Amino acid sequence: MSKPSIRRSILTLVTGAVLSQAATVLAMPILARIYGPPEFGMYALFVSITTVLCVGATFQYELSIVLPRSAREGAALVGLGMRLLLVSSLVMTVIGVALAASLTGLSDGVRVLLVLGGLEVFLLASSRILGYWLTRNRSFRQLSRNRFIQALVSAIAQIIVGYLGVTSSVGLAMGLMLGQAAALVLLVVSDTSSRLRKESGTHHRWSYLLRKYWKQPALNAPQALVDSVRVNGINLVIGAVSMSALGQYSQAFRLVQVPAGLVGSAVSQVYFPDMAAAPRRDLPRLIRSSVLRSLALGFVPFALIWLLSPWFFPWFLGEEWADAGHFAQALTPWLYLNLATSPVATVFVILGKQHIGLPFAVVYALVPITVLWSLRDDLFVAVVVMSLAQTFLLLVNLALVFWLARDAATRAPRTLDVATDS
Repeated sequence: MSKPSIRRSILTLVTGAVLSQAATVLAMPILARIYGPPEFGMYALFVSITTVLCVGATFQYELSIVLPRSAREGAALVGLGMRLLLVSSLVMTVIGVALAASLTGLSDGVRVLLVLGGLEVFLLASSRILGYWLTRNRSFRQLSRNRFIQALVSAIAQIIVGYLGVTSSVGLAMGLMLGQAAALVLLVVSDTSSRLRKESGTHHRWSYLLRKYWKQPALNAPQALVDSVRVNGINLVIGAVSMSALGQYSQAFRLVQVPAGLVGSAVSQVYFPDMAAAPRRDLPRLIRSSVLRSLALGFVPFALIWLLSPWFFPWFLGEEWADAGHFAQALTPWLYLNLATSPVATVFVILGKQHIGLPFAVVYALVPITVLWSLRDDLFVAVVVMSLAQTFLLLVNLALVFWLARDAATRAPRTLDVATDS
């Protein structure tokens, strides 16, 4: 992809992300006055746990959708992912219903969330699978529009459900799922999905796809699971100390993640197909370009978050959310650097070096959970130390990515590169 095309694609995705995040941010002061910190804490646990389950539901085969040269093989991988997801989400729903019926001492809200868990996994993972198909076809405008619709419908639905009297975490979960369902319906009826159905006319044998892309479940799924456990583990430790504190932390994390939503996902989706298809000798240049663009685009918003969060949160969300402002300030260094490293994390997949990325992911997951548990008597100090530790680890990760890319570029045969470029 040429530089002007890259810029246009990033601009398209950033525009959609801006609109999506605007819908989310504008709804936050309303939602923060309908639902309290404990309700947001339980909602954060619901989202975290279903995100972990989502990783195992598809075995990460959707990551392979952008890799084959053949569009039909890419479409076949979409079909494989959807079939795996359908079976997994049905099993999760049955388990959730059984737990809700058999466990004693649960609140009605927790029972409802257990029942909804399988459906949320299906909605979340379906959007991921079709999103990779859109990325493969560089349908960035449609991807951008779909994210905005999901964010807008979710925000409106959460507000409406809350005003109707469902002011528990169930109201937040129901609103989220309504937005995801609306976005999924639009994806299914889109032109790109029509092309998907056309390309799916000639089916690949599932056994062939399962064998060819075995590295996704064998290596990528464990790493993705570890990453999800990291986020969920952080929430569990904070929630074990105080569900209200988890609500404060989750709101801080959510708002500090806004620049990442605006920039990180856009840069990642634009560069991932290019890095996957590029000659190995071009990989270091693409990685450097991705990192520098991310850091440049994120500098101003993260600087403002660092300076203004302690004042902004109580004013924007209400006085009871003052702790969220301090959490947001503490999270800034970590999430700013994460903005730059997230788009290039796919290098481990592209180069088939998941066995190197997995040990790092394990360390990256264990460190924050260990720090939080050790310093749980003062959660603010714990979050500050965790953020600094994760920032250092991301610097190590960035160095590792550059080293792998340069090694691959050095080993790449010149004749092959010339042939690929021609």
